[in-house]
Amino acid sequence: MTSTSTAAPGSPSTNSEAKRNGLAGAIAFVLVGVLVVAGVGFGLHKLSADPQKPLYATLATDTVTVNGENLHKASVTMGVYPDQASAAEHGSKANAKDWVQYGPSSHLVLPQHTLVTMTLHVYDSGEKLNNAFFGKVIGTVGGTITVDGKDVSSVPADEVQHTFTLHGLPTSSQDPLFVNVPLLRVTTDDKDNFLPTKDPATDFKGHTIVFSFVTGGKGEYVWNCEYPCGDGTYQKFGAVMGAVGYMTGKVTVA
Repeated sequence: MTSTSTAAPGSPSTNSEAKRNGLAGAIAFVLVGVLVVAGVGFGLHKLSADPQKPLYATLATDTVTVNGENLHKASVTMGVYPDQASAAEHGSKANAKDWVQYGPSSHLVLPQHTLVTMTLHVYDSGEKLNNAFFGKVIGTVGGTITVDGKDVSSVPADEVQHTFTLHGLPTSSQDPLFVNVPLLRVTTDDKDNFLPTKDPATDFKGHTIVFSFVTGGKGEYVWNCEYPCGDGTYQKFGAVMGAVGYMTGKVTVA
């Protein structure tokens, strides 16, 4: 008859087995954590990926003096459209969703230490800003913009269709940059039909907004619209408002 011995609790063999089991459990836990982190990282990478190709500013050959500093000049032209049909009508490739959108891209690449002049052709209506602060022009050269050729320093809170608000996070690693430009809305009749404007540059269907600002050194920034044009969530700041390629995007100063 063969006898079988069982290690007593606390014996060396029992302790070794417990250590092996604990080590295996710890390794499994770490592997699960790595997979979770990798999955989250992959998901965030997909969410942050550019839905369109970056739009590079066009660099001019001449220079200009601003506040005693000689700067290169660059320009960017974009549009703001109420839907896919409007974007297509005015020559911009429409995004996947039928939402209000900037085009042709939400990712701007601007040269550093440059006077950048932006031209926006805007075709949407509007209601009222939640915060009248964003009706003020901030951060542009001269503190003004031109609307259909007329200089203005603000737009009434109930006359804004969208804003172009460019900013960065507080940091000591890159130069600060803040620009806020309110965009005058296109008026509508009592049936919500767009009324003709006085701007021939948009075929009398929108407004042309022009403004300039100065970039600093290299950095990564974001821009967004501060007019509540989203769905009913988050005080109309949901859906399209946080969607890259529509009412939010990024600016690379390179």
